[in-house]
Amino acid sequence: MTQKDTIIIVDDQELNRVILRNVLEDEYNLLEAENGEQALVLAGQYHDQVAVMLLDLIMPVKDGYEVLRALNENNMLSKFPVIVITAEDSAENEVRAFDLGASDIIMKPFEPYVVRRRVQNVVELNLRKLHQQEIIEAQAQKLLESNSIMIDALSSIIEYRSVETGQHIHRIRLFTKTLLTDVARVYPEFGLNDHKISMISSASSMHDIGKIAIPDQILNKPGKLTEHEYEIMKTHTTKGCEMLESLDRMGDREYLMYAYNICRYHHERWDGRGYPDGLKGDAIPVCAQVVGIADCYDALTSDRAYKKAFPPEKAYNMILNGECGVFSPKLLECLKNVQDEFTRLTREYSDHGGEKTVFEPKQPRLSFQKEDTAAMAQYKYFTLLRYMDATVVEMDCVQGLYHVVYLADPVFEPLKKGGNYWEAYAGFAVSNIRDDENVREASHIRQHMADFFKEGRLSSSRGYQVYSEKDQCLRYCEETWLRIDTENPLQSGIMVIFRLLDDNPRLVSHMESPSEKEIGVDRKLLAQARSLLGAIHTCRYDQWFTLVNVRWELANMLGYTVREINEKFHDRLTEMMYPADVEKVRRQISRQLKRGRVSEAEFRMVQKSGEILWVLSKGHLILGDGGDMYLQCTLVDITRSRKKQEELQKMAEQHQIILDQSNDIIMEWDMIKDTLSCSSNWEKKYGQPINGQLSPRQCLTSHIHPDDLIHLSALEDSLKSGESFAKIELRIADVTGRYRWSQLRATALKNEDGRPYKAVGLLADIDDQKRATQHLQEEAQRDGLTRLYNKTISRQMIETLLNDMAAEEKAVMFIIDMDNFKAINDTCGHMFGDIVLQEFSGDLVKLFRSDDVIARIGGDEFMVFMKNIPDESIVKARAKRIIKAASRTFKDNTGALKPSCSIGIAFYPKDGKNYEELFRRSDEALYDAKSQGKNTYVLYRRKRRPKDAGICYVPVRGAKTQIETQDPPEKLCSSMLESMLDCFYNSTDDVQCIKNVMAELGQQMDLSRVYIFEDSLDHTSVTNTFEWCGRGIQPKKRSFSDYSYDRFGGREHYMALFNDEGSFICPDIQMLPEYYHTLLAGGDIKSVFQCAIYDQGVFSGFIGFDDCRHTRFWTPQQIEAFSTAGKLLSVCVLRMRMKDKIDRIEKERKEK
Repeated sequence: MTQKDTIIIVDDQELNRVILRNVLEDEYNLLEAENGEQALVLAGQYHDQVAVMLLDLIMPVKDGYEVLRALNENNMLSKFPVIVITAEDSAENEVRAFDLGASDIIMKPFEPYVVRRRVQNVVELNLRKLHQQEIIEAQAQKLLESNSIMIDALSSIIEYRSVETGQHIHRIRLFTKTLLTDVARVYPEFGLNDHKISMISSASSMHDIGKIAIPDQILNKPGKLTEHEYEIMKTHTTKGCEMLESLDRMGDREYLMYAYNICRYHHERWDGRGYPDGLKGDAIPVCAQVVGIADCYDALTSDRAYKKAFPPEKAYNMILNGECGVFSPKLLECLKNVQDEFTRLTREYSDHGGEKTVFEPKQPRLSFQKEDTAAMAQYKYFTLLRYMDATVVEMDCVQGLYHVVYLADPVFEPLKKGGNYWEAYAGFAVSNIRDDENVREASHIRQHMADFFKEGRLSSSRGYQVYSEKDQCLRYCEETWLRIDTENPLQSGIMVIFRLLDDNPRLVSHMESPSEKEIGVDRKLLAQARSLLGAIHTCRYDQWFTLVNVRWELANMLGYTVREINEKFHDRLTEMMYPADVEKVRRQISRQLKRGRVSEAEFRMVQKSGEILWVLSKGHLILGDGGDMYLQCTLVDITRSRKKQEELQKMAEQHQIILDQSNDIIMEWDMIKDTLSCSSNWEKKYGQPINGQLSPRQCLTSHIHPDDLIHLSALEDSLKSGESFAKIELRIADVTGRYRWSQLRATALKNEDGRPYKAVGLLADIDDQKRATQHLQEEAQRDGLTRLYNKTISRQMIETLLNDMAAEEKAVMFIIDMDNFKAINDTCGHMFGDIVLQEFSGDLVKLFRSDDVIARIGGDEFMVFMKNIPDESIVKARAKRIIKAASRTFKDNTGALKPSCSIGIAFYPKDGKNYEELFRRSDEALYDAKSQGKNTYVLYRRKRRPKDAGICYVPVRGAKTQIETQDPPEKLCSSMLESMLDCFYNSTDDVQCIKNVMAELGQQMDLSRVYIFEDSLDHTSVTNTFEWCGRGIQPKKRSFSDYSYDRFGGREHYMALFNDEGSFICPDIQMLPEYYHTLLAGGDIKSVFQCAIYDQGVFSGFIGFDDCRHTRFWTPQQIEAFSTAGKLLSVCVLRMRMKDKIDRIEKERKEK
């Protein structure tokens, strides 16, 4: 079973998707859609991986009810369940959703924990159901196989009165299945699928069950049956049906239906001359028709009491030519397709008891490729049309729909132009018919055809003169109407055949070009015309394209004389061609002449000097005297243009190789037509074909993360408005249903007026780099111990939320302080204190919503910000739960020190309208909670202090909004990383950004040198690409250009210095092997810290931090800071190199 770990969230409200995403993203892979149409596209592609769909009901484009209905129709609900999440709580809507197939309904607003548990329950139940279905299907298959064996044995006993008579029933089943499989492939209108084929094949074993009622002396009579005996034998069909009717209690009605039809009708014939009911044509069930052919073939190729086995080839000919009765023409075409398989089965499963079937020696086949039945019929059709040299139109005379199937002459070209046949025929008559009476008659053609059908005529012909532009003369045209399928009175199809006739047809045997004197053209003018047209020649339409006469133009083109061509090439055009092109040209011209009379081909010819000459051949097929066909052709030298084309093709191949190596995808957007096309690797990566017929939004919307669609719209608008370049980052669902980050860089192409008409873009996969950056950013924003937000990022988040809030919205801020925490640390140890903080932090996360801001702002102090608060009662209840959670935290392990907490609470906008005010008021409330004996909460209340109290009221912690709780090294590292992230995200110049970050690192951490070394493409050497040096430190960058790893002791040895985290830490270089010590001591280095650069898992260089003044023992905080800084620099370097690569590719493309 495919792993089902994907949830599709369908909701047009982004907030609802965010809430569900936060609840489920840790356990499932998530796909998102903002309307029903996108949801159906995702379900269609990823249904095997989907565990459940969470579906809103009220949405644009397609609502939830339409999605459920579509999933039902496509049988998707059997693959995964659907949970409806809606605010529509009426009983009518619930009943409707359940009737359409919903597995559960969750009402909005919902509790996230409840959603998670109900989703888990539905998913687990569905997985168990699917597993049980697999087990049941496997057991049913075993039971079916057992039943088949039993049926075969019983059927053999019935037919031959002996179990030992052999393989007849088994062969019938195999023949039936083989023939049905081909019928299903060629004729889908029969509606056959794997299930029906399997059922019919199994039921075919019962075809002669009625023979148990036939006396032995008739059943096994060695000679020909008398008329009376034959009538008795024919009753086995109806007797068998009587037996099957008694088995109705078996319950498998589908199997019994097939068995009944096969048993009763397998001796019926297509022309109505079968038995027992004399059915005709399609009135005979197809299952019985197929079994009838299989039974007939097996009877011919097997020994029977009244005859010896015939060879398969003879049996085939007897069936095809009607010696065993008339069968369906469609089934006979399929029988031709499976001849080899039938012969193999006959040989492999022949009866071992009698003489083996005689097989005639195999004759070599005339055709080397097995054609599809429908295609072969079409080839036959066009071969006949080509021979007839007639223009043929198929049409429906009721609707006027028509198709010009074959165009024999340009004079009938106007027939292709018209909204219906009547309009097209009228245009043809006006432009080409030169008989006024027939022109007038053309306006009544529709009524004439209606009369033709009304009178029941089969054919009708008339003639008139048409003007041939090609021949510059009048030609006689014979127009014939042929009615299609005359046995069907409702059939309105007709074939219209146009043939041009001539009283004095040109004889192909005298197709030599007339002399200049005969056509009255000046010799000089004729020579100029021939030089412009190239080499004109006439050849037979045979396998060699044999020349009827060789003209000097062709000989001159190849550098031969006419005599040399006759002697060396035997007047065969194929012998003058480049050998590798001969078969290709034959196939190409053959395909073209199946559709019309014009051919065109490009091929190479070999000149006398041995040089290759590219030529373009354009020809016209004509019918000569005696029925032979000829091609009148013109050869034009295209060598120069072809060479340029080959050069361009080579450049395109080189360009494609570069793109394939980079795995990037080229996208081309036609702004005029608003269509998008992509390079072939798009479908391979994302599993969705883009055929260049749809707009970018139609192609991409369903697979782009809904939150990123706004970026795609912005890019489109930017390019349309005249911007030359645009770049966005977005998430696209790949072939496995996982969102991957990609970067789209698009350049607009403009016309002479400066208006954009096309955009070419490069889509690069940046998922690894993006997620690495996000992880590093997350690390910089989180507290290392509790994984809550730190004080800096939490303030930024709260300020952003406050700026976006409406005036009527309410929010609240909690400041939470663990009581007596210092005593717990002193009594139980700092490690135990850390565990207490982690446990309490986990409780806070469970108590609040996923979109609430929860932060650790000090050693034992926390802050929570909640928005959308309806009233104070909810806040008080939440505060009580916090205090209760704190009291449960390791209460049995702290002795007399009972864990507790105090909470100060301030409301927005009542107590403060900005972060500073809310923080100060919450802090004052916390002070009051501490003053009241701790283990309580206090809501901020504005109060007046008496002026003569003797003290000035200054809250202990209210004087500043930033609480310094970290020791200096931690603070330094944290602020440095935040500064680096700001630089990376705000800088547009990667090179300057890297230099600035290196300088800040060196200065903040008091380093001597910071540097970056990057590997060469073959990883044999390394180059110092960036370097920062402190005051008084000599630069070494120039000394390390293309520096061989051999001088480091070899690349593998140097890589071994780095630990599993990618760090090489050496407080004292004296500890290193001698060659490393010598190398580093040359740079006056005392201590070194290096971070590896990995590009897609391959070691590609390193980032180093040196101290040249004294040995340094790096603290844990410094090690973490340097590791994080190294990863950030690594991501930036790789991003910069990727940009360089993309820019280089785009530059090469523009130059081409």
